[in-house]
Amino acid sequence: MSPSPDVVAKYPIGSRPNISFTPYLIFCSYLVSLIGSVTTVELLHRRVSGSGWRAWVQVAGCSVSFGLVAIWCMHFVGNRAIVLGDGEDEIQLYYSPAFTAISAIIPVVVIFLGLMVADRFYRRSKHAAIRVVSLIVCGICAGAAITEMHYLGNNGTTNYRLHLSWPHVFGAAGIAVGASLLSFGLFFHWSGSWLNNIFRRAIVACFLALAVSGMHWTGAAGTWYEVRGYHDGSGQERNITLIIAICLCLSACAVCFLLGFLKQRHRRLLKDRAQQVVLACATFDESGRLLVSQGGLLPCQTITRQFHQRTFDDEFNTSHPVFQWIFRVSRHWGGVVDLIPSMREHLHSTGYLQTTSPSTAAESRSSFSSEDDSTYSATFRELFCVTAYDIAKTLDTGLQNLGNLYEEVVTTGTSMSMVRTVFKETNDRKEILAADVANKDIETGMASPILFGRGQMLVLTKKADTSEVKRLQNLGYHFANIDQVGDNLARSLQVTRNDLHDMVDRWHAFTEREPSIPSSGTYLASFLLQPAPGMRGLDVIVPRTNPDRLPMVKLANGELTLSELKLLTGFNGLSLDDCLARTGQRTGLETKEEDAFLENFCNKILDLLHDAPESALHRAIFSARQVDIAHGIVGQKERSPATVFAFCGIKEIYIQSLQSITLKCIPMSFFQTYLRSYPGSPDHQILAIQNHKEFATLLRTPSITKEPEKSSNRWNFRLRPHWSVSSDMTLQPDSCSEKGLVNPTSPCADASNSHPWGGIMVTSTQQIIHDESKKGGATMEMRDMGVKSEAGVADTEQQTLAERLMSITTSFRDPHATRALPKDLYYARR
Repeated sequence: MSPSPDVVAKYPIGSRPNISFTPYLIFCSYLVSLIGSVTTVELLHRRVSGSGWRAWVQVAGCSVSFGLVAIWCMHFVGNRAIVLGDGEDEIQLYYSPAFTAISAIIPVVVIFLGLMVADRFYRRSKHAAIRVVSLIVCGICAGAAITEMHYLGNNGTTNYRLHLSWPHVFGAAGIAVGASLLSFGLFFHWSGSWLNNIFRRAIVACFLALAVSGMHWTGAAGTWYEVRGYHDGSGQERNITLIIAICLCLSACAVCFLLGFLKQRHRRLLKDRAQQVVLACATFDESGRLLVSQGGLLPCQTITRQFHQRTFDDEFNTSHPVFQWIFRVSRHWGGVVDLIPSMREHLHSTGYLQTTSPSTAAESRSSFSSEDDSTYSATFRELFCVTAYDIAKTLDTGLQNLGNLYEEVVTTGTSMSMVRTVFKETNDRKEILAADVANKDIETGMASPILFGRGQMLVLTKKADTSEVKRLQNLGYHFANIDQVGDNLARSLQVTRNDLHDMVDRWHAFTEREPSIPSSGTYLASFLLQPAPGMRGLDVIVPRTNPDRLPMVKLANGELTLSELKLLTGFNGLSLDDCLARTGQRTGLETKEEDAFLENFCNKILDLLHDAPESALHRAIFSARQVDIAHGIVGQKERSPATVFAFCGIKEIYIQSLQSITLKCIPMSFFQTYLRSYPGSPDHQILAIQNHKEFATLLRTPSITKEPEKSSNRWNFRLRPHWSVSSDMTLQPDSCSEKGLVNPTSPCADASNSHPWGGIMVTSTQQIIHDESKKGGATMEMRDMGVKSEAGVADTEQQTLAERLMSITTSFRDPHATRALPKDLYYARR
């Protein structure tokens, strides 16, 4: 259809029609640009940084949302606001399909290049100059994309020839580049400091929309249109591009709403997770920075919603046997890694796990019911192993590389703002589920809050090398200082900022700690026991920085000579003060070497008092029995194990405070766990065998609850060897793994001879007396003070240093025990 004669006469070829604008469409064009910018910023905020394909795909998504929605859609919605002449359809702006398509592709490509440069070099480079250059390149690319799309799209008009004002062109390009530099500079700076909250991201999006809109309307103000033809079709064709732009804009809105929904859901999960039992990974790089996700959070998953406690006294802490089992397993993952599939299937069959997806598995792990007490700890240990395996999959690594369990259970959800009163209506009666209740301390008059619904977190710690750091960064994780991510972490864990800093410092110090089991030498140690509060067993006083060993000083670099061992037998059974007094009473009959040894012995006692300044140590009794620090190495001729002589004592129960901040108390059972967990310990393999005995038959038949044995059969049960246990049991009783904390009615709760983790066995120990007349092994005889040898099944754990010293301590305190020296010591002195 040809144009009407009136239009041709009114707007002849070569004329420039008047230009006017539709105000509401100008505002709509800014909204379109803002929606595209918000989508871009949100996608960029959740991107995976690195060189993997996921990073490329996510940056490509950011480029499409910004280049296609924020720029391209804004341009054509904005140009729809331009009215030429009196609004006749024949002389309005119409566009070539080819130019329109090209103008949509080119800005996406240019933006993609700029974002890849900034994403790759800004985060991963430590040089400030390179980071600044990468931001400049990103800003220039963004500004160039906005500018070229505008003028390329305008040159696609089919019925006009454009005349440009070059000052407006340079001004528009300057606005685009400057606003883009400011926007992306703020974004990457805040994102690198983990300060990129929603308000800051909104500011970035507004500046990006201002860059697009400012450039567009500045360029439009310097553009004149010269008629070179007339459109002979329907005026409705102008709306095709507008409809496409609106559809793309609505798609961007849908993406924004989806991202917002996922964010709110993630916040609810984090808030709920702070009240659950969670497994987290604290991985540090060589400079001490902490591994965090895109949102500045620790990689973690929920083990279970709540650790089931039968009583208020039953607390999941370092003294709990389940925690001690986990502590040992995390130092030898190879003992359980092949059991993970069976554990997962068993948890599915029992209903504790409803999905195998790592991202949603944590939500389906419910707390335990009271009917499951007999297999409670076994189920919790299964959940721990499966959760650890799922975290390893998310980190794209093996279970053996996940790290070691931290030595404490971290309490979360303790922020005062989280303590509130919640009521539940039940038959017109209000029940308090959690309340802001306080205990009144009578002496101080201060109120301390009782926190209900507290969460607990188990932390696997690890120090990553350079290659591991790069691999994790390529997966999208970051290493950040605690100052950068402290706010996010504190909110997610619901702890105070100061508590968080203290926790992270202790995690990092734990990864830096080297095993303190010496390989050689003779040491002098302090073995002081203290009754735990509430008479819940005994605690051991250990160094705060190295709780896996006793306070000790080196007495000699190698083994002691026979004459030196004979001198020490004279101090057997004496208190530390008496030992100091006797070292000063020289008879004058000592040789020069003996005198020097006694002087060194006195000095080392004083050094030990300096390291462990406890009044109870002055009354501790010296034992001349020489004990190996690391058990399980007897008979290894190629290695000279370190040995120790100890001052043994027990503090008064009414003195709980320590006189030095360098010392602390840990449960005796947990100290034994330390001694069984050192690198190369033979107990690793023994525990692995025991785990296979306990968990290998989980799927043979449905899980059942074993009825307790009758009291009349109790002794038969205790003396039954471990190989007589029925092999058709689906889940072996947890034996004494809970020590009565979970199932006090279990018949093995007080069975002293039962195996601690599954099968019940009987072992025997013998003392082998060496005949000095037949074999010249006097030094070995003196060193062992009655050589010990264990006979029994292959998977029997030997006594640790703590157990042997405990036996010596009780023998000193037993009024019926003989005070005479052992026979070998007696003959040695003579």
